[in-house]
Amino acid sequence: MELTIGTAGHIDHGKTSLVRALTGIDADRLPEEKRRGITIDIGFAQMRIGNVHFGFVDVPGHERFVKNMLAGASGIDIVLLVIAADEGVMPQTREHFEICRLLGHKSGVIALTKSDLVDEEMLQLAAIETAELVNDSFLADAAIVPVSSATGYGIERLKDELYKIQRMDGCC
Repeated sequence: MELTIGTAGHIDHGKTSLVRALTGIDADRLPEEKRRGITIDIGFAQMRIGNVHFGFVDVPGHERFVKNMLAGASGIDIVLLVIAADEGVMPQTREHFEICRLLGHKSGVIALTKSDLVDEEMLQLAAIETAELVNDSFLADAAIVPVSSATGYGIERLKDELYKIQRMDGCC
């Protein structure tokens, strides 16, 4: 089975770092992306869990590159909504989430990145704010997984949640 996962979220919330932590692949391939430290164009990575091949589409989070985000998000099976625990829901978080809703996506997982930078109380507040954002949507029942791309915390649990989605009825 093959599934495509698309990232969504605000700039600097760690989408590309998370894809790298999951797959070992740096989806930022352009010299300009390396120089500026931001994703400009969609990037790609892949991983296999059991008999499932996951292809990742990593999208830019900056508002100037929303057309690239839209191009990357249009053909995905699973949304990976990325929200930094130290900042919470931001403007492009909302914009990307709404784009995914408008595109009719039906399943996904939420990653609370940079969880190593906050205490438990701040992490819980980020989770509550996230749950409020996705209430009454296709992500209302999605797992909210605290992760750290820097330390590896939560990465295996996130992989497990992604693998679970493909087994659920009506996923993709």
